[in-house]
This record gives sequence, C-alpha cells and structure tokens, in this order.
Amino acid sequence: MSANVADLARKTLIHLNELGLPPTPSNYIRYFYELAGTTDAVFGNLGNLGDLEKGGECVNILFALKGLLDSVVQRTTELHSDLGERNSDLKKTVTDLTSAREKSEILRLLQEVVGKAESIHTSVDGATRDLIATKRTLERMRSELKEARKALNEDSLTGAQNRRAMDIVLNKEVARAMRYHRPLSAIMLDIDHFKRVNDTYGHDAGDRLLMHVTILARSVLRESDVFIRYGGEEFLLLLPDSELGGAAHVADRLRELLQESPLQTDNGRIDVNFSAGVAQLLDGENGHSLVLRTDKAMYEAKQAGRGCTRAAQQ
Repeated sequence: MSANVADLARKTLIHLNELGLPPTPSNYIRYFYELAGTTDAVFGNLGNLGDLEKGGECVNILFALKGLLDSVVQRTTELHSDLGERNSDLKKTVTDLTSAREKSEILRLLQEVVGKAESIHTSVDGATRDLIATKRTLERMRSELKEARKALNEDSLTGAQNRRAMDIVLNKEVARAMRYHRPLSAIMLDIDHFKRVNDTYGHDAGDRLLMHVTILARSVLRESDVFIRYGGEEFLLLLPDSELGGAAHVADRLRELLQESPLQTDNGRIDVNFSAGVAQLLDGENGHSLVLRTDKAMYEAKQAGRGCTRAAQQ
C-alpha cells in the first residue's frame, strides 16, 4: 500500500467530494483505509479528534498526512513533467508554423497550436483544482488537530489547563525565568471543606463551585499567568515576572473576591474559602521542586487553621 499512498490520497479526496462529506481527519482516515482495502484495529476505535494523539491513532493521522503530502509532491512532479513535454511539442509546432508557406499547412498548424494550448490549460486547471482541494484538507486537518491538542491540555470541567499541560508550561516558564533572570512565582490553592460542599449540596454544586473559582481566578490573573487544575479541588497558578509578595497579594485578592461573590444555588448560597501556599523560583531550581515547595506551604496553611496564605521558605 505504501507505494500507492499518493494515489490513494487523491482518490480519497475525490471520494469524499462525491459523497458530499467534509474532509475532516476522521472522514479522511476512514475512507483512506476503505479505498486501500485494509482494516486497522486501532483505527476501528477512532472516536473523536481529542483522541488522535493517543496511541495508534497518532500513527493513523500521521500516515494520512503523509499521504496528502505525497499526493502534492506527485501531482506537482507530474505537472512539471507534463508541461515540459507539452511545451516542447508546442514550441516545435510554432517553429513549423513560422516556416510554413502553404495556406492549408498554416491553417492545420494553427489548429494544432490552439488544441495544444487548450490541452495545457486543461492540464494546469485540473492540477490546480487537485492542489486546492488538498490544500483545504491540510488546512482543515491542521485546524482540527490544533483544537484537539488544546482539548487534550484542558480540564474538561473548568476549562483550566490540566496536569498534562502543566509539565509543558512549567518547563517553559522556568526556562524563560532562568534565561532572562526574571522572577517566577507559584500559588497552590485548595478549597477548604470541599467534601462538605459535595455532601451538603450535591456533586453538581461542587462542580459549579470549581467553575466559579476558575472564573473568579481568571478575573484577577494577567494574560501571561497560567491557571491549572492540579487535581480535585486543588489549583496551581503560575505567575511569570512576579515575586513572592506579588503572588501572596494575588492569593489574598482572590480570597477576598470569593468571599464577596459566594456561589448562588437553588439551595442557598455557598460560602467557601481556600488555603494557599506561595513560593518563588530559586536560582538553579527546577519546576518540580517549585511545585513541591508551593504545595508544602499550602499544607502549612491548612494546618494553621485554613482560610489563609503561607509562603514557602526561600
């Protein structure tokens, strides 16, 4: 099958167009394999784009992309070769025309020139349509895969970044802080008595509270700050270009805002607080160590009676 990847890619696009189906990655892969006459156990379980980067699905989409790119290369190569031959033939006919003397011969050669020019136009027009269709499919794939990657990095409930994204962002921010000798601080907050909220008001109210905290947190954060759902009712905030005192101020401002804006439910309002730990990146420290120190400071806030902020030792 690998020898015919480019042909299969082109046939797949044509087939999708005939069926009136959009050239989404899932549609493309499905009919690519169908036309190839193969089955794939992993492919059979392909559910949505959010799963494309997990396991064998990634192999499928990369193989499909390779097919499209091979199709572009083959089509442009064929067009270049075809145009070269047609141009040479047309040039010879024009040369014959300039040396012709008989009226009948001139008319015949003129007809050949027109016919060959139209043939070149048809060939170029067909190749252009193929390449435009391929370009649109690649753009669609790129857009949807970008959305899929975004979904993989987001917590499905709150929309905050998740632990998977945390590793990437944390390494990037630590590297940036070290490179430019800029401060980087972190806040770890844990909603106090969250289990009591679930037990009293129900898990739906607990979910709403997590979303409520997320919305309020984003209202006090800058665009450059990062808000991560660390796990359960714990959130990690990364604050580039912020020192320890600034991080403590953000935590206290968020606590004040939460107290001013309790969650309103059908069963009454939910007044909550949180315990927070703050820490600033030390020289030579890695992101993992920064998070551990921030988390430890948060537990110290819990032990101090909850509803307060504690700073890690620097």
